[in-house]
This record gives sequence, structure tokens and C-alpha cells, in this order.
Amino acid sequence: MIYIPELAPLVEAQPAVYLGVLYEKRFTTIDDVTHDERHIHDFYEIYVNVSGDVSFLVENSLYPIKHGDMLLIAPNELHRCIYHRDCVHEHFCIWLKDIPFVSEAVKAELAYNVPILLSDANRRALIDLCFSLTKSYNGGEGARFRAISALTGIFDLICNCSKSAVPVGEQLPESFSSIVDYIICHFMEPDCNVATLCREFYISKSTLCRKFQQHFQMTPSDYIESKRFSEAKKLLVAGLSVQDTCSRCGFSDCSYFILRFRKHFGITPYKYQKEAASLFSKTC
Repeated sequence: MIYIPELAPLVEAQPAVYLGVLYEKRFTTIDDVTHDERHIHDFYEIYVNVSGDVSFLVENSLYPIKHGDMLLIAPNELHRCIYHRDCVHEHFCIWLKDIPFVSEAVKAELAYNVPILLSDANRRALIDLCFSLTKSYNGGEGARFRAISALTGIFDLICNCSKSAVPVGEQLPESFSSIVDYIICHFMEPDCNVATLCREFYISKSTLCRKFQQHFQMTPSDYIESKRFSEAKKLLVAGLSVQDTCSRCGFSDCSYFILRFRKHFGITPYKYQKEAASLFSKTC
């Protein structure tokens, strides 16, 4: 089961604002199996890089990341950090269940799923705001209002940045990109699997797995399953039954779908749906 942060009300008087903040700085090796697994969670994420030779995979796009870059990820989108070498990875993660106190324009920015590149001055301001947010968030109830100020400053940077500063994804080899495109079009079909990919693209299983490990640092089976999980969570939140969600996401057996969902998220699909509906009603 992957790590899923616990979000708490930012201020007790405003329980609709659920927030989680993480600051981490540690040496990480490429072959460290404990580092940053594939993430699919039902809340917004703002990732801010301080250091580390990394890129970020979001769905089917791979983005280069450097000091002061900020990445916005919408709920239930597959994402993970890709390490290019052993390095000290210093970064912030800010998680938000909902952001009712900001405009629809800010929410639209958070749905782009792309990095935002800032000026040097704004990079420094962003990192300072992240440190302030982390300190205030962990400082108790009295400090939470300072956390709101820091969070508002981060949103201001998001909305005031130049849209021309949004980078394009790293160019993947055409042979690999074609495989990824095929998965995106067919992952909801039960026979979209490693054997089918090998047959469609005249490639051996070992070569296919090597390509996925090289570019996405995961197996092709994990990537396909992640796409299915991402779609499944969206359908469950939308109110579809577990059985209908299973059949529409490429899982041929409902018992297996429930087993894999629970192993990955630590909760059954039915219970996830009920808890998501309960939390949504509190934020409305």
C-alpha cells in the first residue's frame, strides 16, 4: 500500500479546508524501492522542488524539474517522481482536498497538471512561502492563520506567472511513446496487458519491461493498473457501482478488482466511495 497523507482542517472554524504539508530532504538512490511510488489520490497536490536531479511523470507526460519549479496535479491523476541519478531530493508537497476560499481561476490553474516556471525572484519567494507554510502548519492552531497567509501567497504566484513559462514534456522515443498512446486508448479493455503489447508492437517482454523501467521507473503492468485505478476512483466518486466501475475500467473479475484496490489504497472500493461522498458533503 502506498503512503497516503492524512489531511486535517486548516482552521477549526473552517473545516472545509483540508490540508496536508510535507517537507522532505533525504539522499535517495535510483534503485531505492521505497522512494515515491506511483501516486493516485483524490486531492490536489502542489509539488515544489528545492534540489534533486529528477523529472515528474504525470499520466503520460514526463516533465524536467529543477530548483524552484512548481508542479500542480489534479485529483486522481497518476504521478510519480523519476530519479535520474542518486541525489539529495529536497522538496515540499502540499495537499488540498478542496480550495473553497479561492476563485475558480485558481482551481483551473490547479487542473493543468503541468509545471510552472517562475522568475528567479519568484522562485526564492515560493520556497520561502513553503518554509513558512510548513512551520505555521506544524505550529498549532494559533499558527494556522499564518499558514493561510503563506498558502494565499503561493496561489498568487500560481495565478500571476506567465503562461508562456509552462514547459513542454520531455520528448519520449517514438517507439515507446506509441506503446504509451496505445495503453491510453485501450487500458479500459480487459485484454490490454503485457502479452497484448508484445504482440501489437512485435517486442519481447524483457525489452518492453526495460523500456518502462528506463522511462517511467515502473513495470508496464503497474502503469496499466494505475491508469485503471485512476479512472476507477473518478467513476466511484461520480456514483457508479463497484461492479460497473470494475467492468468499465478493464478489470474482468470484480473480486480481483476489490482485492487489488484494497491492497493499493488500504480501503475497499465501496468504502472509498462512501467516505468520499461523506467528505464531499462536508466541503459543500
